Amino acid sequence: ARAFSSCHSLDLEAARRKRIEAVRGQILSKLRLSAPPSDPPPGSAFPIPEEIRALYNSTQELLQQRARSLPPQDPQDYYAKEL
Repeated sequence: ARAFSSCHSLDLEAARRKRIEAVRGQILSKLRLSAPPSDPPPGSAFPIPEEIRALYNSTQELLQQRARSLPPQDPQDYYAKEL
């Protein structure tokens, strides 16, 4: 019966690879690139300027201070209330 069948078996792995390549192509197209950018060598991270690092750290400290100063929310405030 298999010899007379005109249906081909579906290779799910091949279909998955084709879909991944199609999505990669779409992403590259949106970024207007012809090929993916090369990966930088490990350990050669872009240095962050000290001003940016200081701004980030001060923002994090401010957010932590605000979170500590806020009173804990009452669980009843979560539920709808009748007027």
